[in-house]
Amino acid sequence: MEILWPALGICIIVMFVFFVLSQHWQKLLRRQAWTIRKLTERVRDLEEMGDPEFRRRLSESSPVPLEQVYNFSFRFSDHFWSDTLGLTDDDWNYVRAHGSFAGSIKLERWRSHTVVTVTEVLPESKTAQWQTRTLDFYPDSSSGAGSLKLWELSLTRPDGTALKPPSLELTLGGNSVRLSGHAISQARGRGTTIHVMGNENGSGNGNGNGSAPGKDEMLIFRAPLDAAQLAQFRSLDPIQGNGNESGAATPRDPDGNGWNSWQAFYSDQNEAEGWEWHLWLRDLGKKAEWDRWKILESAAIPVGGARR
Repeated sequence: MEILWPALGICIIVMFVFFVLSQHWQKLLRRQAWTIRKLTERVRDLEEMGDPEFRRRLSESSPVPLEQVYNFSFRFSDHFWSDTLGLTDDDWNYVRAHGSFAGSIKLERWRSHTVVTVTEVLPESKTAQWQTRTLDFYPDSSSGAGSLKLWELSLTRPDGTALKPPSLELTLGGNSVRLSGHAISQARGRGTTIHVMGNENGSGNGNGNGSAPGKDEMLIFRAPLDAAQLAQFRSLDPIQGNGNESGAATPRDPDGNGWNSWQAFYSDQNEAEGWEWHLWLRDLGKKAEWDRWKILESAAIPVGGARR
């Protein structure tokens, strides 16, 4: 009996130790099993992301990114109305009294479509109030919906016939903004002296690279929206300036060409005909790269003359 009780105590202690160890190992095994299950689920999710069908469904359900924002405006001088178009006093009074003039055109180019915001001033007879129109443009050349009319201005008073009066028309299409004169032959037939500059092959003065206009269409100018074609119209932004005279910092590109990589200003004008256009571009696709390479170079400090 003297040996039995100590042996029984030792057995109880050993069994208690084994019980505690078994609980610890069970908890550890459950944690490892949970970790392995989570890793397996993550691997499966990664494999699914490589599935083209999964990527297509993800692309359809995710918001469509905004790629570029264009702000376009154009102006005409008195010479354009009186000499280039040859409007009579009666026609010019009609245009001012009944015509709506476009102030600015904002183009928000998304991956799937373009949102156009047109800001125009109403005729003088309506106290020259501003109005804004918003248009959604889904270009589809296969169905014939390859262009969108942004603005139209009648140049003469309607004569009561079914013929469309001569007009100016601003359209978006073919990766460009075009201003054209329409029904010029009809205007001449009625005795109106409208002489829109251009030629029959569609090149006109509109910077080339445009599709040929219709029979009664004369191209006045064409502002491309493609980066390669816009390169020749690159100019200093009149709002920001170049910063050299005031000593302010001037943004530089990573390639050192002296231009901001994601913000740009373009312009063109024809003094002989009396028109000009301006285009501000914000390329959001390049903004992330520009933020990584943003460098501000201060203007050069003038060095005083050497001592004699």
